[in-house]
Amino acid sequence: MRGARLVASTQTAQPGEFIDFTLRFDNVGDQPLGNIVLIDNLTTRLEYVADSAQSSVKAEFAAQGNEGESLVLRWEITDPIEPGEGGIVRFRCRVW
Repeated sequence: MRGARLVASTQTAQPGEFIDFTLRFDNVGDQPLGNIVLIDNLTTRLEYVADSAQSSVKAEFAAQGNEGESLVLRWEITDPIEPGEGGIVRFRCRVW
């Protein structure tokens, strides 16, 4: 899968402020894609806001600790993505 792009709602934020992240992904190939997993490894300056994860396609979401004492956010896309199709995942974080 190519064509993934992460966009933040702001380029700068102060401690205590929130940032909304949007990740757009597209199947730009000519075959259906399965077994797709999207991962975002948060820095220690970002705290995931509980229950803010969303997906425009059916996906299993999980968050687990990482070595940097923050979280890894993981979406496992459950259905194949057909050629020319894609989706969006969104989440919110608070800046520390």
